[in-house]
Amino acid sequence: MTMLAFLLLFAASLGQNLETVDPKALEWFRKGEDLIGTSREYSEEQAEYFQKAVELAPGFAAARYNLALIYIKQRKHNLALEELNALIDLEPQDSRGYFLRARLRLEVKQLDQALEDFGRVLQMDPKNYDAWQLLGGLYYQQERYQESAQAFQKILELSPNPVEAYFDLALSQQALGQKEKAIKNYRKFLVHYPDDFQAHFFLGLLYREVGQDDLALEHFLKAEEEDPAHRELAQELGNLYLDRNNLEEAHKSLLQANLDSAINLGNLGVIAQRRGEYSQAENYFRRALEKEPNSLLWAHLGDLLAEQKRNQEAAKAYENALGYDPQDLDTLYNLGNFYANLDRRQDAIDLLRRALQIKPHHPGVHYSLAVIMDQGKDFDQAQLYYLKAIEYGADEAYAHFRLAFFFARQAETAKALEHLEMAFEKEPQKYVQLVLDELRKVYSDLDSIRYSREFNDLLSKYRGRLKGARS
Repeated sequence: MTMLAFLLLFAASLGQNLETVDPKALEWFRKGEDLIGTSREYSEEQAEYFQKAVELAPGFAAARYNLALIYIKQRKHNLALEELNALIDLEPQDSRGYFLRARLRLEVKQLDQALEDFGRVLQMDPKNYDAWQLLGGLYYQQERYQESAQAFQKILELSPNPVEAYFDLALSQQALGQKEKAIKNYRKFLVHYPDDFQAHFFLGLLYREVGQDDLALEHFLKAEEEDPAHRELAQELGNLYLDRNNLEEAHKSLLQANLDSAINLGNLGVIAQRRGEYSQAENYFRRALEKEPNSLLWAHLGDLLAEQKRNQEAAKAYENALGYDPQDLDTLYNLGNFYANLDRRQDAIDLLRRALQIKPHHPGVHYSLAVIMDQGKDFDQAQLYYLKAIEYGADEAYAHFRLAFFFARQAETAKALEHLEMAFEKEPQKYVQLVLDELRKVYSDLDSIRYSREFNDLLSKYRGRLKGARS
């Protein structure tokens, strides 16, 4: 937010009739005036001159104003407040006393009282540009972003070219989630301040949020030109490069970010894992877990260990992930499949069914359960899960292939042929050969359809395609 400068007043600046002021007080005031614009402005010497003027003439409003302002500069807030209270008593219809007191109250974090003073200022002077500016900043501090945006919009109405207000308004709009409006106003600000770090950085964040990563990268790089050592920017750049799978640039950026951050260490682990640098990846994940153990980091470590066939360690990592978040769908799904591969059938079923309680229409979970039931020869349950998996989007060739067998066993010829054709269509090389192998058996689940004209026409059709592809 932009800050305002406050100037010492010259005699009669508050409209006071100087003929009514004690001449000796006026003399001390003139001495204070003479120091305005010199190296002794806001000094103890200048304060003493105005103090003497106030002592001799307690109703001397300009002297109290200047003395209050010097106290503010010297951070003598209680003394400044005493002078401003006295000034407002003397000049209750002059907005400047309220305005300076509001500014003082902002500085000492008396925000509610500052808000009250700004209200009085704007009642007397509704076109006070500076009051609207500080009021907008106050609302922003209080996270009253709608009112903050309205205050900065008022500034735009009052001034023909209030460049800083575009930035302040954009900040409020960004906090409100008004992304397109915020982008528009940051861009207006950058027309006048093309090298502003914050505007480029915030624009980069916004463009990330609206899915325009090319523009986000453009503004992050411009921000980097202004402050190459900015850690938060390095983190955002690293994350962006990682999302784009630019591992080299992601690694370089994240090494410049905060390496005490578990998030950054975790992302460095992801980069190392994608590069096949397993030892380094494990090191990063374990360092991140020391900083901030959580479900996601344990799951990443589990994936890494599983990739190296370190099955017992991987299972333990996944179990730790569930300990931090028992409802994490991805971990339930991954650990369920992992248990299935370790022949821990019932444990796998239990976890996958827990996953379905969280997301009943998850196609992958239904498919995994179907395969487990199929392998356990619970064919009725397998059939139900295969059908659900396909209904919800897991259109796997193997699911169709197995359903063809199940429906053939039930003498549902049309359904068996329908699913068999889908399996052939998806992977003819594999499933045509598997059917040919099946037909060599004396007894087969396909017996109810193997002698039908429709079955033989279907098999001939895809065998012909395979021969044509080989010739």
